[in-house]
Amino acid sequence: MASDASKAASRKAPALWPIFVIGLLMLVLFWIVNKGLLGWDVSNPEPEEAARAALRAKNLSELQAENASKLDSYAWVDRAKGSVQIPVSAAMDLVLADLNASGPRAAYPVTPPAAAPSAPPAAPIPAAPGANPTP
Repeated sequence: MASDASKAASRKAPALWPIFVIGLLMLVLFWIVNKGLLGWDVSNPEPEEAARAALRAKNLSELQAENASKLDSYAWVDRAKGSVQIPVSAAMDLVLADLNASGPRAAYPVTPPAAAPSAPPAAPIPAAPGANPTP
């Protein structure tokens, strides 16, 4: 019995530290290869990219300012046709006033339900042969 216990003690579970070290080394190697392929400093864009980004930001701010002025001002769209541009808040007030003045309406055409089909008229009972149909 003592020999079995000593054999079991000598057969311990394998150490996991070599697997951990190999995995860590592979992870570091993977990181180094990726940095080598992608470049070490990807946070600093090219000078042309920075200039294009600044130009895009300037264009976006100009577009937003133009849109805000169109949403909040009166202007002629086509003077010959009499078409004007009005602020959104004024347009909403006009639509609300129009809806309140006209009252509620159906959103779609309302059709009455179709009449239920009636039963066909009953056929007259044939008279017996030789009978007098008039009383």
